[in-house]
Amino acid sequence: MCSSSKLPLTIPSITPVFSLLAIVCFVGLNAELINTPKSTTDGTSASPLNISISPQASISYCADNHCAFGYQPHSALVRCSFLPIEFLDCEEPEDLKGNYSRKEELGYGCVKFGGQRYEQVERTSVECTVLPGIECFGDRKFRREGFPCINYRGHYFTTTLLYSVLLGFLGMDRFCLGKTGTAVGKLLTLGGVGIWWIVDIVLLIVGILRPEDNSNWVPYA
Repeated sequence: MCSSSKLPLTIPSITPVFSLLAIVCFVGLNAELINTPKSTTDGTSASPLNISISPQASISYCADNHCAFGYQPHSALVRCSFLPIEFLDCEEPEDLKGNYSRKEELGYGCVKFGGQRYEQVERTSVECTVLPGIECFGDRKFRREGFPCINYRGHYFTTTLLYSVLLGFLGMDRFCLGKTGTAVGKLLTLGGVGIWWIVDIVLLIVGILRPEDNSNWVPYA
């Protein structure tokens, strides 16, 4: 006589069931931890998504000399004083009109303007401001050294030389340079019978004959 018997559950058939239960319990526990608000020191509950930024992560957002973390050389921000001149709005050098004591008191400014050679040109510092929209570290307004004390009043060397060669016997070159008195004398004598005409061309080329207001030649013309 045949009799039916129940087959016992083997270990391989029970293992998937326990694995599935373990996964469900783990997921449920994590969901409960995330959704449970945490209490803060002042008695209020903090949001589960309230993520604090560490000091190291917030350094890149610090763009002031008074920051607690200081300047980080390897960060994306450079010092404002290191920016190229294209990103700055700088003022004109201050004219001290020959007052040497004033320059010693201020520490900047131009006692004299002009000079044809590099070593003859005085240099000073001017106040520069970082243009809007440019991010940098430190004060956005500072003084930068190395600005030459030169000024341009619309005197072009090439134009003046052409006047001297073509119309020098009429004194046009000296009229252009603002030397009205000698220009009238040159006109009345027709360039000193040609001698003054030639001498002024030489003086202009070697840099002795210059604008009356001691301004610099405008470059590129």
